[in-house]
Amino acid sequence: MGFETVLQVLLGGILQGGLYALVAFGLSLIYGVVRILNFAHGTLLAVAGVLASAAFTALGWNPLLIAAVLCPVFFVLAMAFYQVLLRPLERRNAYESIVGTVLVTVGALLILSDLTASLAGPTQRNITLRLPSIEVGAIVVPMTQLVVLAGIVVLTAAMHVILTRTRFGRAVRAVTQDEVGAAICGIRGGRVKALTFGFGSATVALAAVLYVLSYPVDPYMGFALTVKAFTIIVVGGIGNLPGALAAGVFLGVAEGLTALYFRPEWAPALSVILMLTVLVARPKRLGFKA
Repeated sequence: MGFETVLQVLLGGILQGGLYALVAFGLSLIYGVVRILNFAHGTLLAVAGVLASAAFTALGWNPLLIAAVLCPVFFVLAMAFYQVLLRPLERRNAYESIVGTVLVTVGALLILSDLTASLAGPTQRNITLRLPSIEVGAIVVPMTQLVVLAGIVVLTAAMHVILTRTRFGRAVRAVTQDEVGAAICGIRGGRVKALTFGFGSATVALAAVLYVLSYPVDPYMGFALTVKAFTIIVVGGIGNLPGALAAGVFLGVAEGLTALYFRPEWAPALSVILMLTVLVARPKRLGFKA
């Protein structure tokens, strides 16, 4: 097996891992602030990807325009979902709250997947841009991949600035560290949680546009993406964007090399194995107790 093939797989793994990390950013933010593991999080990417592909095919919209439309729509719908279905569960006891959030988010996963499949069909969709490729010897790098990589870098940097340099970011960090202390300082925890849930879901819509430029999507691929995203935040740490990006790239490269040297169907199991390994070795990684 030639060096060019391995390098091609590594580049593809970095791209895929970066997209995994973008999905994980939103889930990490929601889990860190709202303390809800949204099982429908990956399904949002699948739905947004199908919508993006449909808008590109039927209307001929530029992917940037599609992202600009999907982002606020998902933000508003996610906030409404949290306020109507999830926030009332916070008044329940711990057991009822956990079970309730699992049932609500899993139910949303099933409903969104089936509704999208019934309206748009269960077939895979993507967005194909006719861009040239860069050839370096036997290595071929499509310009689309470079555009997606640039988008990943820009979104990661933008999220870092938002979370570290803005009033919203400071409020998010305050609620995450001490909700009672934040309330004493005048920060409304419920409002911050709703905004965080909307913001985390909106980032998935942006990630979906980049994802569908490189890989096909279908309505039923969401849960697997959620598992990968949860693995990334377990390994990289909650709210740690550089750590999540590194963990995502590691997972993407590992999947690519596994498919290259072993069998492609073994690659998806890596995320589960990696997550279980980290949780067994470091059971307090996400606040779990041994």
